Amino acid sequence: MITEKSMVELFIYKIMGRSLLLKLLLILPIFAVLECPEGFTQQSPAERNFKIGNQLQLENIQSGSIHFRNLDDNRALKAIHVCKMDEWQEMDQRSSLFQIDNLEPATVYRTSLAWEHLDGSRDTSFHLPVITRSNSSGEILVYFNSSVETEFSNGAMAVSTSGTVLRNTIIEKIDQASTSIDVAAYNNNRSEIVQALNNAANRGVRVRYVAEGENANTALNTSLAFQVLERNDDDGIMHHKFLVIDVEDAENSWVIAGSTNLTTQQIATDNNHMLFIQDQSLAVVYEMEFEEMWGSNTSTPNPSQSRFGANKRDNTPHWLMVGDVPVQSYFSPSDNTAFHISATLQEAEENISFALLLFTHNPLAETIIQKHFQGLNVRGLINDIDASGTRYPKLKSNNINVHPNGVSGVQLHHKYAIIDADAATTQPKVITGSHNWTNRANNHNDENTLIIHSTDIANIFRQEFEARWCESVSEQCLVSYTIDNRKVTGPYFTVFPNPGNGRIQVDLKDMNATALNSLLVLDQLGRIIKGKMNVSESLKLDMTNFPDGLYHVVIKSDQGVHQVPVIIAR
Repeated sequence: MITEKSMVELFIYKIMGRSLLLKLLLILPIFAVLECPEGFTQQSPAERNFKIGNQLQLENIQSGSIHFRNLDDNRALKAIHVCKMDEWQEMDQRSSLFQIDNLEPATVYRTSLAWEHLDGSRDTSFHLPVITRSNSSGEILVYFNSSVETEFSNGAMAVSTSGTVLRNTIIEKIDQASTSIDVAAYNNNRSEIVQALNNAANRGVRVRYVAEGENANTALNTSLAFQVLERNDDDGIMHHKFLVIDVEDAENSWVIAGSTNLTTQQIATDNNHMLFIQDQSLAVVYEMEFEEMWGSNTSTPNPSQSRFGANKRDNTPHWLMVGDVPVQSYFSPSDNTAFHISATLQEAEENISFALLLFTHNPLAETIIQKHFQGLNVRGLINDIDASGTRYPKLKSNNINVHPNGVSGVQLHHKYAIIDADAATTQPKVITGSHNWTNRANNHNDENTLIIHSTDIANIFRQEFEARWCESVSEQCLVSYTIDNRKVTGPYFTVFPNPGNGRIQVDLKDMNATALNSLLVLDQLGRIIKGKMNVSESLKLDMTNFPDGLYHVVIKSDQGVHQVPVIIAR
């Protein structure tokens, strides 16, 4: 039984809002006969009827039930149809909350809802794809191939910062597979990875592989024990970098995804990351994307049914519970991914940090600029600042704190953003995947994106970002301050109330307003728990989510480094 309190604590899934445009395909009588489809009907834009507005929320996902909330007081739910279950179930649901029970874990259900409005009119919302929670562990493991700054750790850590370990872990997961492996890889020159796939196929594991046809893929130029399907068209590229392992096994299902191509340069040298996620529901969703490209659900591809690029359909669930972590999943170009990236950026309340290979998508640049002028601390690193259509000059002209990758010979290949990594009032998030912030990625290429709502995952990515930031913008590095403990306070700033109850004000009105100042909050172990750049006026620090104890507020300016101890006591 869901309580009012648990409702507040559950994450909100806005079906008819920024998160998902629910497709209302046509208006039918309430109890029309409805066939369970294989997927959405492909329609021209003129035939689609999109309604945008906060009319419905998916509030809770469990392994055996899904809970909805109707936000429109002018309508009542009259019937529900769930594919894979019975036919239309008659209802007369006037309350805002309703749910579907007796579901199976890690299963996609296409849900249709029949509504009756106060004026007597009726309409039907068809085939919303939702997926139940799995019985998997939900473990999310982060691997980088470059250094991180552990001074920023809240206790969460990446599993490894070694490209060798990353490669070996991919091979280890392949070696452990017992039933199935699906690989969608943009490029591959690592023969040991292909050999592991051959070994798996030879021991009876179903191995399927989708590749980009315009790349060399030299590791595939050998005798293969599995079939490969290539995307060969001029409209876009197959840019995925993911593996799906043992999708049928809740305890051993893995999705491996991120920014890393399966090449020597990408694994060993260029800044990259991969996520290893043990969740059957996510594996099911990624298998749906794979099989749409593959054209079948068998070991043999069907090119006549295969869909790439703009031919793909928005047919996968977009919200999942991975363990206790809410996760959004989008594939390009069918799912309008940039729209959902922008919506997530819009939710930021304190800070945004991004590390990108490319940034050419103007609407996302407009969102970043908007958040900057709302007063958020926005920092960014971009590798290809001179690419055609780059938004780098536009960001700089709007005084965004964005900089080029400053490390020669190493490509910043990430495609991630971190939202409110140290915020007290919102759920920190990480946007990551294969999706560059470009028009091509959004409208032509095959891409995948995950938006992970997790304090720990955001903190882990922040550790990596701060390391790259210090390499490229050393004058703004927040790491390794030398503190003069004799300086407690002075004419430059005051901190009050002290002791405080968690809401602290730092008054910098006597500082030189033209000076660029950085502010840190350190715990008793010297770990950085908050940081702000370019501070030139008074600001408030919300520390209500931190435990009582002694902290240090540290300010670095052209007038030196100063600190003041702060006590939080409630």
